[in-house]
Amino acid sequence: MSDNGDDPIRELLLDLPLRDMPQRPEGMLAIRRSEVPEGRLDDADAWVQAHGGRIVHEPLIVVHGGKSPDGPPGEAFYALPPTAFTP
Repeated sequence: MSDNGDDPIRELLLDLPLRDMPQRPEGMLAIRRSEVPEGRLDDADAWVQAHGGRIVHEPLIVVHGGKSPDGPPGEAFYALPPTAFTP
């Protein structure tokens, strides 16, 4: 991914590790929302949504081989298309 120093939120997200999440939307990259500094969360949330991404929550309980029950959401992730990181 390229260095684009004029977009501080893009740079912040580029510095965070990509994560593997079991229910990651097809073709999207996943970054844990909890890894963004708390003071930058609102800016990061807005940036993600403006660049074709969304905030997704993993289920708190995952049933392998069956349907996970409805319940409180688990950890939040940013799901972003790879194109969000291209200038």
